[in-house]
Amino acid sequence: MAPNVLCVVLDTARADAFEPYGAPLGSSPAVADLARGGKALPHAYSTASWTLPAHASMFTGLMPRALGLTQPPEETPQSARPRLEAVRDRMLPEVLRAGGYETRAVSANLWVSPHCGFDIGFERFSYIEPRHQMAMQVAGKSGPRQRLGWAREGLRSVNDDGAARALDVLRGWVAEERERPFFWFVNLVECHSPYLPPRPWNDLGTLDRIRAGDDAREHQSFYGVCKTCGGRWEIHDSALARMRYLYGRSVAYADDWLGSVLESLEACGLLEETLVIVTSDHGENLGENALFGHAFSLDERLIHVPFVAAGPGAPDEGGAFSLADLPRMVADAADLTEHPYGQIPSMPVSQFDPPGPADHPRVQRFVRDLDLGEEGLERLTAVLTSASDGARKIVLRNGSELLYDLKADPLEESPLASSAAGGDFDRLRAAIRDAERTPVAPAPTGAPPVAPEASPEELAELERQMKLLGYM
Repeated sequence: MAPNVLCVVLDTARADAFEPYGAPLGSSPAVADLARGGKALPHAYSTASWTLPAHASMFTGLMPRALGLTQPPEETPQSARPRLEAVRDRMLPEVLRAGGYETRAVSANLWVSPHCGFDIGFERFSYIEPRHQMAMQVAGKSGPRQRLGWAREGLRSVNDDGAARALDVLRGWVAEERERPFFWFVNLVECHSPYLPPRPWNDLGTLDRIRAGDDAREHQSFYGVCKTCGGRWEIHDSALARMRYLYGRSVAYADDWLGSVLESLEACGLLEETLVIVTSDHGENLGENALFGHAFSLDERLIHVPFVAAGPGAPDEGGAFSLADLPRMVADAADLTEHPYGQIPSMPVSQFDPPGPADHPRVQRFVRDLDLGEEGLERLTAVLTSASDGARKIVLRNGSELLYDLKADPLEESPLASSAAGGDFDRLRAAIRDAERTPVAPAPTGAPPVAPEASPEELAELERQMKLLGYM
C-alpha cells in the first residue's frame, strides 16, 4: 500500500524557533527527534508572508499571483473559494483522493477553512474556532472592557487555540480501521498571535501574565501591526522581551502537541508507514528592523520556514526548497503516476501584494489616523517580490532591486551595490522572471456561489471572526 501522509502546518512558526534551525536545546524536542529520523531542509521558503496565499501555493503548486490570491479578491474569506474551485484539478487533496487516498483535514484557522474553499478534495474537514482569538474584539478599538478582557485572558492562561480539540480529532481518526492510505492535513494557530499559551507553557508570574494580555491587545492586532510596520515603533523593550519569550513558549506547546500526535501514530503501528511533514506557512517578525507581525515584508523572518520530513518518501535533498513544490513532493511520495505538478522556479520565490493601493479608503484611514505620512504610506502599500537560496537574496520593492548577502547581513540591513554583486544573483533574477511568467490560473467564470450560499447570519459570523482575528 502507498504510504500515509500527515502534513502539519504550525501556522506562523519561524524556522529559527526550532532546534534543527539553531534554537536552543530543548526548545522543540519533538521536531528535533523527527529531524533526526528524517531530514530538516535547511533552506525552505514560503511563497508568501501570510496564510491565504501560502496555503494556496501549498495546495496547488502555483504562485499566489498566478492564482489571483495574494489577497482575498473581495477582502473576505469566502471570495477566495471561486479561485480555488477554478483550479480544483490541482488541489492536492483532490489529486490524492482521485488516486485512492482517504483525505481529511482539521484546522483552527479561518483562512484555512471551508469558508475559503480549502475543503475542496477533503472527505472530512473539521474546523475548530480558535478560543483565544475569538475571545474578544482585537480590531484596534480600545476601551476598559476590552482591556480588562485581555488582562483576564493573560492572567488565567488556561485556553489554547484549538490544539487540544485537534488532538482529540486526530486520535479518533488514528483509532479507526481503514483500507486506504490516508492524507491528513492539520493547521494549528498556537504560534500565531496572541502569544498566550496555556499554563504551564505560560510560566510567567502573575503580573507579567496580565501585562502579556495587554501586549496582545496593544501590539498584536492588525491595526497594531499596521502602526508598527508603518513607522510608529512604540513597543517598549520589556513588552518586546515578554512577547518574544511567550512566542517561544507557544512554539514549545505546539511541539509538545506534535509529540503527542506522533506517539498516537506509533502506538497504533502507523508511524513507520507514514510520511510526516512538519512545516509552517510563514514566520513572524519580533522586532527585527522595527517590524512586527507578518505583513508588509518578505524578510527572512517571514519567508524562511521550518520543513522537517520523515518516513517513506521523505526528501533527501538539502538545497533551496519552495512550499510551492510540496504538492509534487507528496504526489511523488504517494507514487502517483499522473499528477498536474511540474517544475517550479529553480530558486524559491515569494510574493506580497498589499491589502490595498495607496488610494484605498482603509489604507488612507490608517495613514491619517496614525499620522504615518508619505513614508508610512509607502511601507503599507509596497509591492514585493523576492528570491533566495539561503545565502543570497533579491528583493524587488515597487520594482526597485535590492541585493543581500545573507551570510554577512542576515537581517537585510545593508543592500549591496548592484555593481558589486557580479553574476551571483543571476539565478535569482531568472527565478523571479520565471515566476512572473507563470500563466495566470483562469479567473472563475460563472463562479459558483459561496458553498453553501451564506445566510445573513453566517456572513455576520464570518465578519465577527475576521474582526476578532484582527483582519478588519
